[in-house]
Amino acid sequence: MNKLKWALLILTLTWLLPGLAFAEKPKKSILYLNSYHHGYRWSDSILEGVRSVLDESQYKIDLQIEYMDAKRYNYEDVTALFLRLYKEKFAKKQFDLVMVSDNDAFTFASQYRNELFPEVPIVFCGVNDLEAKDLKQDNITGVVELFDMAKTLDVAMKLHPEKTHMIVVGDSSTAGTAIRHQVEAAVPQFKDKLSVDYWIDMSMQTVLERVKTLPDDTFLFAIPSYQVIGGRFSTAEEVVESIYQYSTVPIYTSWEFLLGHGTVGGRMISGFLHGQTAAKLALKVLDGISPDAIPIYRTPMGEYLFDYNVMQRLNIDKSQLPKESRIINAPKAFYELPKELFWTIMVSFALLLLVLIFLILGMIERRKVERKIKDQLAFQQTLMDTVPQLVSWKDVNGRYLGTNRAFAEFFGIKNSLAANNKTSRNIIRDPDYVDWAVRADQAVIQSQHAFRKIRRKLLDANGDPAWIEVNKVPINDRSGQIVGVLSTAENITKERNLEKQLLQSQKMEAIGTLAGGIAHDFNNILTSIINSTELAVGDIDPDSVTGKDLKRVLKAARRGGRVVKQILAFSRPSTEGFRSTDVGAVIHEVLGLMESSMPRNIEVRSAIAPTLAHVLADPTQIHQVAMNLCTNAFHALRETGGIITVRLDQADLAEDDADMLGLIPGEYVRLVVEDNGPGISPDILDKIFEPFFSTKDKTEGTGLGLAVVHGIVRSHKGGLHVSPRQGGGTVFSIYLPKSAENQNNNGSTANGSSSVGAHILFVEDDQDQLQTTPRLLETMGCTVVAMDNPATAVDLVANGKHEFNLVITDYDMPEISGTQLATRLVGIEPDLPIILVSGREDAASAASHLPNIRRVVIKPYDKKDLSQAINSVLTMTEGE
Repeated sequence: MNKLKWALLILTLTWLLPGLAFAEKPKKSILYLNSYHHGYRWSDSILEGVRSVLDESQYKIDLQIEYMDAKRYNYEDVTALFLRLYKEKFAKKQFDLVMVSDNDAFTFASQYRNELFPEVPIVFCGVNDLEAKDLKQDNITGVVELFDMAKTLDVAMKLHPEKTHMIVVGDSSTAGTAIRHQVEAAVPQFKDKLSVDYWIDMSMQTVLERVKTLPDDTFLFAIPSYQVIGGRFSTAEEVVESIYQYSTVPIYTSWEFLLGHGTVGGRMISGFLHGQTAAKLALKVLDGISPDAIPIYRTPMGEYLFDYNVMQRLNIDKSQLPKESRIINAPKAFYELPKELFWTIMVSFALLLLVLIFLILGMIERRKVERKIKDQLAFQQTLMDTVPQLVSWKDVNGRYLGTNRAFAEFFGIKNSLAANNKTSRNIIRDPDYVDWAVRADQAVIQSQHAFRKIRRKLLDANGDPAWIEVNKVPINDRSGQIVGVLSTAENITKERNLEKQLLQSQKMEAIGTLAGGIAHDFNNILTSIINSTELAVGDIDPDSVTGKDLKRVLKAARRGGRVVKQILAFSRPSTEGFRSTDVGAVIHEVLGLMESSMPRNIEVRSAIAPTLAHVLADPTQIHQVAMNLCTNAFHALRETGGIITVRLDQADLAEDDADMLGLIPGEYVRLVVEDNGPGISPDILDKIFEPFFSTKDKTEGTGLGLAVVHGIVRSHKGGLHVSPRQGGGTVFSIYLPKSAENQNNNGSTANGSSSVGAHILFVEDDQDQLQTTPRLLETMGCTVVAMDNPATAVDLVANGKHEFNLVITDYDMPEISGTQLATRLVGIEPDLPIILVSGREDAASAASHLPNIRRVVIKPYDKKDLSQAINSVLTMTEGE
C-alpha cells in the first residue's frame, strides 16, 4: 500500500513540476524601438541576434517592437507624429527595459524618455559616432556600432595597389552622416596613398552615369543607403547591385548584409553579433545591475568576409586575402573519405556500372527497334503524303489521330501533325459538312460497315465551294473491336465543273440545233413577209391607212428577224466578219454609250490597259457582249445605285485555271465587268446562261442576253467565268485568245456600183420567196430568171443560152444544197459569182472553201440588204 502511495506521489509531481517551473519563470516587458523598417537587413539581423539571446534567457520576455521607418521618411518630419502616437500607446503600459536600434531611435528615446517611459533603463545598439554629450544621461548603456575602416582600406590597397582614389557612396540620413564621420576619422592614416571623394544624396541615375566612366585608379566604398527611384524605395542591397552592374571598378563595404550583392568584401561587422551583444547587456540590467555600472561596449566587431563571384570577376586570388578570411559563394571542396566508406562506394559504383551496361545494351536494342519502327512510320507517312486523296483517321471519340498532306493543304492546316487530338469542328470551317461527317463517323462505328463514294459539297480552306467524294471504313484492332474510322476523299471539284460544262455545252448544243432548225424555217417565212410587204408598199400610197399598216407589218417582221438572229447567236454564232480587232477601242465605244445613259446614282469606272494584243473577233459581236454585261449590271444597281467597273487587260492562264474554263493555257485578253449590287443567288447560278431564263419582268427582256454572251464567247474560242464579288456583287470575266498578228483587214466595200441591168439567176425552193424575191429584184432594175430546181439551173447555165452576171441561191434545198450547186457551177462557169442566202448562221462556214460564193446573206433580208450584197459582188467582179 505504501508503494502505491509513493507511485501516485511521483506521478503527480511529474505532472505538476513542469507547470510549476514554467509558472516560476518571471515575465519581463521590453520595448524595442527600431530606427528603420522590417525588411532592412541590417536592423533585422540585429533583432534576430537580440531574440536569439532573450529567447534562451531565464525570463519570459514580452518584446514589443516599434518601427520608425527613418530610412524612407525624414526623422524630423515624423518625430512629432511618433511622439503623439507613442504617448497614446504607452500611456497605460509599463516597461522593464527599453532597447533602441540605430541612431534615430537612440536620439528619439534620449529626447523623449521622460515623457514616454520615465526612469526606465535604456540599452542601445547599432548607434554610430556616439559623442560624449549623448551619454550625459542616467540609466543607459549599450553597444556602439564601430567598424574597422582602417583594416578594410588596408585590404583594398593590398589587393589593388594601383588604386589611389576612393569614392564613398552614401546618404545624409542620421546613420549615414554618423558613418561618414567614422570614415573621415580613419582616412587621415592613408593621406599619402589615397584621396577621397564623397557622393552623398546623389540620385541613382547620376551615380550610374558616373560609375561608367570612373578611371582605373579608383574604387568605391558603399555605405548602407536607400534610394527613391520612380516613386519606389530601393533597398541598400538593390542600390549596390545597380552600381555593380554598371561599375568597372571594385566596391568595398564594412557591412555583412551588403556582401553577395556586388561588393568585394572587407572587414565586416555583423548585425546578428551586434544584437547578441546588446541582448546580453539587457539581461544584466534585468538581473538588477544598474546600466550606469555596465560599461558601454566600444570594441570594433567583425571578420574578414569576401565574395568569390566578385573575386573571380576582378581576378583576385584567394592567396592574397588575410588568413582568417571567410569566403561566400565559394565552390565546395572535396574531402577524403574513410577507407570503409570508400570501398563501399566503389563496390556500389561497380554494381551500378554493371547494371548501367545492361541498361545501355537494352537501350541500344530498343533504339534499333524504335528506329526501325520510325523508318516504317516515316515510309508510311511519305506514302500517305504522296497519295492525292484526302486521307485522315480518327478514334471512336472523333479526334484525329493522323492526316496526310493533301488533307492538310485542302483544309488549310499548317502541317499533318497540327490536326492530332482535334475534332472536325476545330479544323473544318463548313458547319454543315462537319455535322454530316460526325453523323457518318458514328454510323460507321455503330453499323460496322463502310460508306463508299458519297458526294458532298463543302467550303475549302479559302472559303470556296468544293466537291469531294468520301469513303469511310471502320478501323479494327487485333481483337476485332472498332477503334476508329479511316476516311478517304477525292477532290472532284474540277471534274464536277467540267461535267457541268459538258452538260451545259450539250444542252446548249441541243437547244442550238433545235433553234437553228426553227430559225431557218422562220427566216424563210419572215423573208417572204418582208419582201411581200415591201412590194405591197410600193404599189400603194405610203401615207394611206393601208400603207401605214404595211409599214407596221414590215417593222414587226424586221424585229422578229432580230430576235431570230439572237437565237442563232447563242446556238451557232457566225464567224463571218471576224478580223484582227482592237478590243480596247470597242470597249471605249461601249463605255461612251454607258456613261451617257447611266443615272446619277450609278458610277461607271474603267481601267483599260494601254497596250493590248489584238483579238481575232467580230467587233460587232464583242460590242454586243460588253453591252449585254453592262446592261445586266445596270439592272442590278438601278434601285440602290452603285458602281460598275469595267477592266480590260492581259492575263496568263495557268493549266488548272485554263482547264476550268475549257481553254488552252497561255495569254488571253481579259474583259472584266463587275458591280457591287446584291449579286446572283447560288441557286440560279447554273441557269443564268440558259436561253429565255430571266429574273426580270417579262416586259424588260427576252432572257437571251447572257445566252448570247455565252454563244459569242464560245464562237470566239474564249472562256467565260462568273463569280461572286467580295463584299457583294457579281464579277463576269471573259478570256479571248490573242490573234497571231495585229492586222486591220476591214475588207473592201461596194462603192458606186449599181445592180441596174444585171442578169440574175435566182434559185429557191420556197414558193413564197420564188414569187416575191424576183419581183423585188426587178424593182431594182435587174433581169431575173427564177427556178425552184437546182439541177435545172445547172443545165440552164451549161447550155450557155443565158449570160448571167450573178447567181442567187438558197442554202437549204432538197436533193442539191446551195453549196453543192456552187460546186457544180464552178466547173462550168468558174468566174460566175454566187450569193448564198440562208436562214442558218453556219452557212458562212459551209461556203468558206468555195471561191465562187462571194457573199452570204442571212435571212430575213429586205430590199436594202439584197441591193448592198448584189452591188458589192458586182463591184468585186468588175475589179477582177
